[in-house]
Amino acid sequence: MAVVQRIVRALRRTQFGDPILRQVTKRLSQVEIQSDGFQKLIGRMRYTLENKEYGVGLAAPQVGKSLALILVGIKPTPSRPKHPTVNMVLINPEVIKTYGGKEPMWEGCLSFGGTKNFPYAQVPRYKKVRLRWQDENATSHERDFDGLLAHVLQHEVDHLNGVLFVDRVEDTKSYMTIAEYKKRYLR
Repeated sequence: MAVVQRIVRALRRTQFGDPILRQVTKRLSQVEIQSDGFQKLIGRMRYTLENKEYGVGLAAPQVGKSLALILVGIKPTPSRPKHPTVNMVLINPEVIKTYGGKEPMWEGCLSFGGTKNFPYAQVPRYKKVRLRWQDENATSHERDFDGLLAHVLQHEVDHLNGVLFVDRVEDTKSYMTIAEYKKRYLR
């Protein structure tokens, strides 16, 4: 019996300026979530996210699909060596509650290109949020998140609503390229 090797390729990322990044995405039914095509999309998005050095999240509009789907893939890096690995698939996610004030964190976005010159800036987001979502099996969840994960989830949920991180920057003097950020803050 021959072994069939499944070839997975990274998806082409949608770039800043593409109209799909400004659209509100389509929510998915249980049947759509469990379809083979949608499950393959999750697999290809997972592969795409895992093979990008600095990406911590990926929303379906960033790969040209106007669907309410995000993946989170946070792994330890030199700047956060003790951060636990987080791999999540969130379908139809909604921020249903926010807690406390906002706190700025540095953000960039894979939709602004994969070069060392894409923009980076401080974006204020809630320190803690409660989300409701479905996983890849269409099972419903509701949970509170805080810290970096809460920040990433808010960024990715924004993508599903046509909002980009540049829309949330309050201190426009914080803009710099990722290369400059690394030079200043990751020595």
